[in-house]
Amino acid sequence: MKKECFKCHKIKDVNCFYVHGQMSDGHLGKCKSCAKKDVHDRYSNPESRKRIVEYERKRYQNPERKKKALVYQQRRRLKFKGKNKARRLAYKALREGRLKRLPCEICGNIKSQAHHEDYRKYLNVKWLCFKHHRELHNQIVSD
Repeated sequence: MKKECFKCHKIKDVNCFYVHGQMSDGHLGKCKSCAKKDVHDRYSNPESRKRIVEYERKRYQNPERKKKALVYQQRRRLKFKGKNKARRLAYKALREGRLKRLPCEICGNIKSQAHHEDYRKYLNVKWLCFKHHRELHNQIVSD
C-alpha cells in the first residue's frame, strides 16, 4: 500500500510512516524521515529546546511518571543482565582506580563513555564521546 507524505509530497510505502491509531488509514500523515527532521529541528532551536527541557522537568515531577520510569529501568536491567552487570563492574573499577577514563579514541573529547565490545570482558572497554558512541551503536544496529 502506498501513501503520500503531506510534508515532502513523495509517495512512499506505508511502512515508511509511523503507526497512528487516530488516522483513517492507521498511519501518520508525514513520513518517518520528515517526522525525524521535524523533531531534530525542534530540538536544535534553542528557544524550543528550552521549552522542551522545562516541560520534561515538570513532567518528571509527577509521582506516576517517576514510578513508570523506575519500572522501565527495572525491566531493562532484567532484560539485559550482562550489559547491566558489565556497566556496573566497569564503573566500580573506575571508582576504585583499576580502570582509567581516557579521552574519546576518535576525536579526543575528554568527556568519554565506556563502550563494551563484549559484555563478559567488563574491563576491556573503548572510550568514546557521546556522539561517536551513538554512531558506533547505530552502525551495529544497521549491519
